[in-house]
Amino acid sequence: MTIMTAEQFAHPSYKWIGERKFVTNMQNWRISNFPGGIGFALYNYAHEKSLKVLLKAYREDGTRERYLIDTYYCGEWGGKWQKWQTHQLPLFPYESCHGRILHITFSYLIHYNGRSVPSRHDYKFATLDDFHRGWTEKSDFHDAYFIKDNDYRTYELRQGEVQGALDRINTTCHDLPIRPFFTRGNTWSPEHPVHEIHRQIDRVIERKKSDPDGWHFIWLAIFDFDNYHVAEHLIYARQEGVDVECFADWAAVSSLNCTENIARMRRAGIPILGVVRNTPCDPSQGISSMHTKIIIFDGEVVHCSSYNLHFHLWGGNWEQGLFFYSRDFALLYANIYHALRGGVVQEIATRPESRFNLFYSFGRHHAPWKPFYRPQDAIITEINNAGEFIILSMFDIGYLTGISYHDHHETDVITALINARNRGVRVKIILNGMIAHTGPLPEPWDLDRHRPLKNPLQRLKDSWMDITCIYYWESVYSPLHHKFAVFDGHTVITGSYNWYEASVSSDETLVVIRDRRIANDFIEESVRLCDSFRAGQV
Repeated sequence: MTIMTAEQFAHPSYKWIGERKFVTNMQNWRISNFPGGIGFALYNYAHEKSLKVLLKAYREDGTRERYLIDTYYCGEWGGKWQKWQTHQLPLFPYESCHGRILHITFSYLIHYNGRSVPSRHDYKFATLDDFHRGWTEKSDFHDAYFIKDNDYRTYELRQGEVQGALDRINTTCHDLPIRPFFTRGNTWSPEHPVHEIHRQIDRVIERKKSDPDGWHFIWLAIFDFDNYHVAEHLIYARQEGVDVECFADWAAVSSLNCTENIARMRRAGIPILGVVRNTPCDPSQGISSMHTKIIIFDGEVVHCSSYNLHFHLWGGNWEQGLFFYSRDFALLYANIYHALRGGVVQEIATRPESRFNLFYSFGRHHAPWKPFYRPQDAIITEINNAGEFIILSMFDIGYLTGISYHDHHETDVITALINARNRGVRVKIILNGMIAHTGPLPEPWDLDRHRPLKNPLQRLKDSWMDITCIYYWESVYSPLHHKFAVFDGHTVITGSYNWYEASVSSDETLVVIRDRRIANDFIEESVRLCDSFRAGQV
C-alpha cells in the first residue's frame, strides 16, 4: 500500500529572514525578533485546498518549540503550480526559558479529499549562524544533516460519528449533562471551576492506574494555560502514563511570554504547540488569535470557558465555564481540537432551533436552506428571535455582523440589539467599564475621570439602551470577563467568543443551549455581578 505524503503535492521553494528588531515581552525583557517566511510550490489539485507549516525550534536545553502556521496563495509558478507562502513565523532565536536555538526545521501538511496529509520529512529553515549573519541559504532545504522523518501526525474523526453525537444530544429525553461554573473572583471557593479541573485530571490518572495498558489522555487547547498548580498536576499525569498535549496561542508559549510553568511542562515531555493566527510582533496586521478554552478529559468530559488557566494573574475576574459530562459532547469538541492540530474539521448539519448547538469560527456548519451557518449568524438569529428579554454580559462588544437564519442580509449585533428593544424586547447590557471606554487610562483611583465611549457603545447610548458598566469599588478597573447572553429565560449563548470583529478570524467556540435550569444560573450570575461591584449607568 502506497502511503500518501504532502511532498506529492507541494515542496518548499524559498525562505527568508529579515532584519533583526527588538521587542519587549510580558516579563519586560528586551528580546530579539526576526521577520521571516517560507514559500512553496503547490500543485493546483483542487479548488479547496490548504497548506500548513509546522515550525520546530530546537533549543540548547534539549527542548523543542513547535508552531502551526497557515499559508496563503500569492501567485503562479506556471503550469498547474501555484505559489503559496507564510510570513508569520515566530522567530526568537536568542532569549527564551530554554536558551538559544541550535537550529530551526519545519514540516508541512496539506488537506486532500477531506483528509490531512503530512510531509514525510522535516526540512532545514535556519541555524543560529544564519541569524548571526542575517540571511539564510536559498538552496539548503535538502541538507542531509537536517532532513529527518516528520513525527507529527494529524487526525480526523468520521463525519457520521460527529453528526451522530450532535443528533443524540438533541433527541435524548433526559436533562442535558451540563454544569455551569462561575469564578466570582475567588479561587479558594469550593465552587470555583479550577477544583473541578483538578478533579477531572485526578479521574483520568486513576483510570490510567486501573487500566495501565489502555490509552488515557488530557487535551488542552487554551489561549493561555500559565498556572503553577495545573502545570504541576499535568506533569504528574504525564509521569503516570497519561497522554497530555497542550495547545495555545503562539505568544503564550513563546519567548514573548517566558513563563517557567510552560518551560517545566516542555522539559517534562508534554508536547506544547503554539497556533499562529496573526503576524508576530506586528499588531498592524491584525489581532486574531487561537482563543479557544477547551479541555477534553479521556474523551468523556469536556471543559470550555471564558477564562484562561492563569488564575494566579487574574484570580479576581468574574468569568464563566461549562463542564459537559458525556462522550457525545467530547466528540463534538474533539472535532474542533483535531482541526486546531491541523486536521480537517468535519461538516455538521445543524438546526438552529435545537436545544444544543456547538459552533467553531473555522467550522463547517450548515442548516436547512442555509449552506453556511456561522457562529455570528447564530448570535444574530437568537437576538432576532427574542420575544421578552435579553441579558447580555460581555467583556467587549463591537460591530460583529451576521445573517439571521430567517433573512438574507447582514446585520451587526449593535443594530440587532437596538431593533430588539424597538420591537418591545427588554434588553439589559452589562459590560467591562474599563474596556467600554477609549482614550488614555486614568490613574486607578481617579473614579471621576471622563473617558469617551467606544463607537459601538456610543451608538447604543444614543439609542437609549440600558447599559451598565461594571467596575471595582475602589478603582477604574473591572473584573468582568464574561461572554454570555440569556434570551427569554430559556436560551443561553456562551463560550470563548467575544462579540466583536476579531472573533471571526480567531479560533473561537460558541455554544447555544436551550435549558431553563442553565439559563437561570446565568441570570443569577448577572444579578450577582451588578450587586457586587460599582455599577455605572452609561
